[in-house]
Amino acid sequence: MKRILMIILLVLPVSIFAQTIIKGHINDEQGLPAVNITVALQGQKNAVKTDLNGLFILSPVKDGDYKLITSALGYQSIIKAIHVSGTADIVLNLSMEPSGGLNEVVVTASRNKETIGEVPSSVKILNSKQIEVQRSISTDLNQLLSYNIPALTLGTNTATNKGQTLRGRNALVMIDGIPQSTPLRNGERDFRSIDPSVIERIEVIEGSTAIYGNGADGGIINYITRKPDKNKKLSSVTELSAMGSLVSPANSTGTKLAQLFSGKVNKFDYVLSGTFEQTGVNKDADGVVISPFQSLSETTSKNVFAKAGYDINDKNRIEVMFNYFNTIQNSNYVDSSGIYGVRPITGKLGKALGANQGTPYNYNAYIQYTNKELFKGTSLNLNLYMQDFYSIFEYSDFYKPAGNSAIGSKKKGARINFNTQYKISEQLEGDITYGVDILNDITKQDLVDGRGFVPEMNMKNFAPYAQLKTFINKDLIFKAGARYENINLGIPDYTTIPFGAYKGGVAVKGADLSYNALVFNAGLRYAKWNVFNPFVSFSQSFSLYDLGRTLRLSVVDDIKKIETEAIITNNYEIGFSSNWKKLSFTGAYYISTSDLGSSLKDVNGVATAERAPERVNGFEATANYEFLPNLSISAGYSHLKGTKEVNGEKVSLPATRIGPDKFTGSVNYSPLKSWDLSLFWIHSGNGTDFKPDAKGNYALGEGPIKSFNFFNLYTAYHFTPKVALKLGIDNLFNADYYPVLSQGKVRTESYIKANGARYNLTMAYSF
Repeated sequence: MKRILMIILLVLPVSIFAQTIIKGHINDEQGLPAVNITVALQGQKNAVKTDLNGLFILSPVKDGDYKLITSALGYQSIIKAIHVSGTADIVLNLSMEPSGGLNEVVVTASRNKETIGEVPSSVKILNSKQIEVQRSISTDLNQLLSYNIPALTLGTNTATNKGQTLRGRNALVMIDGIPQSTPLRNGERDFRSIDPSVIERIEVIEGSTAIYGNGADGGIINYITRKPDKNKKLSSVTELSAMGSLVSPANSTGTKLAQLFSGKVNKFDYVLSGTFEQTGVNKDADGVVISPFQSLSETTSKNVFAKAGYDINDKNRIEVMFNYFNTIQNSNYVDSSGIYGVRPITGKLGKALGANQGTPYNYNAYIQYTNKELFKGTSLNLNLYMQDFYSIFEYSDFYKPAGNSAIGSKKKGARINFNTQYKISEQLEGDITYGVDILNDITKQDLVDGRGFVPEMNMKNFAPYAQLKTFINKDLIFKAGARYENINLGIPDYTTIPFGAYKGGVAVKGADLSYNALVFNAGLRYAKWNVFNPFVSFSQSFSLYDLGRTLRLSVVDDIKKIETEAIITNNYEIGFSSNWKKLSFTGAYYISTSDLGSSLKDVNGVATAERAPERVNGFEATANYEFLPNLSISAGYSHLKGTKEVNGEKVSLPATRIGPDKFTGSVNYSPLKSWDLSLFWIHSGNGTDFKPDAKGNYALGEGPIKSFNFFNLYTAYHFTPKVALKLGIDNLFNADYYPVLSQGKVRTESYIKANGARYNLTMAYSF
């Protein structure tokens, strides 16, 4: 008996220590630690989650064959075969890739990484593949966005995004969270502020949003810039493109060269990119040269982009970014005469007076520090940024005397963002995102010859915010947040100048204006079923509407006598997302109201702000169905209506705000693994809400709009994994039409036809 007991005592420790530990590290798609990833062995009960450093340990594990499974909302699962034999620990390094649909990861909605299925509002994502396809058709970001976001009004084929509203209101455009919009004096050149080849993805948050501040009445468009290829020390992508008119190629040919390098060496990673593009003249469906007015004809554009990051350790990282964008038109054509509703303005040979129009520079830079675990359960993101923007507009005799005006805007800001995770019980957990935004925005509009047009506006904003997200029984997601706007706006004494029918010469006494407002949001989303994932939300936004337009038209001698009140917009929304087998579908209905509006009315030939109560309502839907792994179709639809209350009467908002019904559709097919083929259809409906006066004339923005259709084509052949030839055709069947704003604005200077059929041929090489 003693001998048997001795054998048991000797064998028992051996059997215990023979059990193995499986441990490892999991990164996300950016190479950063993936937090809260569930790791388990199939059929076992020892599941664990990764910590803030992306680490996990499974222990003890007996000898045998297993399947290790990783899973998390927003990521594709990993299934890896594991053979355990002996006492040696098994060490794994894994990388999780984001998944699509409801599980696609988004950061803009709450300043913290989450999935679309956790956000109680409408979110649209253009991923890197979609952007690659669309920029192969058109390098114009205005067009790229409007082709793919149903609730965004179609573009005008020009350098500006005039009339392009998101759900009938202005959108706040950002590059990596750095605001590009100039709401103090809206020049409508914020969409086209970076070359699309530098953009990794575009996140669009539709509807008013309280968490980002001034200018987000209609939502947010955030350009997320390229990330490095961390699997190589050096990778390269080279693209050479040629583009031009298919109707009349003469003088229309342009070229583009784009070069990108990226990689990771030890703890250092980087991206370096440069692009150069030169366009020829644009031509309509008849081969006639389009008016150079605010157009992209004969334009030279340059973009230099650099991003570098250093992983101090597993928890701490520092990153810097710099982007320079330049686009200038030097046209050999000038405007011919045109008559609204009769004949369009076209281009004729000649040299334009004044300075060349375009954006001489748009500088953006940031330095960012990230700490994954400042203290237990809390992370920190500190971002210091700047933007320096200067854009020159067309020469015009609208000014007295004639000249070019230019908008300059300098922004310096800091974002201090904390995120704290909490868990009260298995049925109640979540996180709190909180911090403060500090922004100094100095904006003015002068004439190039030195005359002051809009005085310098110096805005300082200190805005604390907090956002709560709670999972109730894991399936019901509740979000609520608030932001306190604390703004001081300094405006010096100035004297107005004459333009149009405005006589000018008014000496206005400056002042320091203060704005204090608490805006908030709240929403619910039920995420138990993929087949029906509903949400309901309410969100407010704060905006100082285009004060420059108001100040330059002053008829009083004191700023305090001018209407400068801010706009508070309320957005109510109900919607859902659905994924069922190979079908995905989204739908949303929304109402947006504000006591003060932002529409323009014509006063003696001058567009003037009209501060009237407004209501915008609409619905939108998207659908995608995958017939086969290599064949899918998608569709999008948007319907929008808007009214303003003037003298107690409700009248429709103009076409400069509310576009007609819009439908988009696409077919994506890969006949071969090396061959991609896509056809896109864009339909714009009729707009007939307005009637002419007794003389048959329409008011500003109230012109009749006729429907039109056009198709775009994309095809690419991959000769090898490194070499591809891409062809994009914009307006494939050469539709002859006027853009929405050209028809609805009722201004001869805007009565310009759309581009006819255009090609963009690109050879790409990567290693």
